[in-house]
Amino acid sequence: MAAVLGAGVGVVGTLGTACLTYLATRQQAKDQGRVEHGQWLRGRRQLAYEDFLIAYERFAGAATAMEDALEDGRTEGLENLAAGLKEAVETFGNTRSRVAVAGPQFASQSAGQIATLLRGAHRSLLTWRDDLLSGADVSDRSAQLRELQGQIQLAYRDFVRDVRSILEAPPDAGGEKL
Repeated sequence: MAAVLGAGVGVVGTLGTACLTYLATRQQAKDQGRVEHGQWLRGRRQLAYEDFLIAYERFAGAATAMEDALEDGRTEGLENLAAGLKEAVETFGNTRSRVAVAGPQFASQSAGQIATLLRGAHRSLLTWRDDLLSGADVSDRSAQLRELQGQIQLAYRDFVRDVRSILEAPPDAGGEKL
């Protein structure tokens, strides 16, 4: 009888150990999947953010070239500069969409703030160009653009701060949303 009871206890112990091992292995696989997904998402976000910043720099370069021509009163080549600026705006819009998809929401909002301000700068430059070509007074255009540029710089700083906080955060194994 003692041998049968001992064997029964051994079987129960073995089954219990097998169940606990199964559950632990299953949880480890889930945790590993979460970590791998977090790393993948971080990589996708990093690419989207980098492309966004490159597009921002491209817009800034095109806008500066047009602004310089307008400040000098040069009308020659303005259409080419305006076309380059339009292309930079379109590229920027595409990268802005990628940031919105990559998330998280607060990074998307920061990028959206920059996009709104850049559209305003684009409109301001085109209005300045139109006024210059029509012979209207353009004396206040530079000051208006400078004010927008200050707002853009602040929004850019906020975006970079948000992106750094996202990319510097440790990988999450607890299943929380990134």
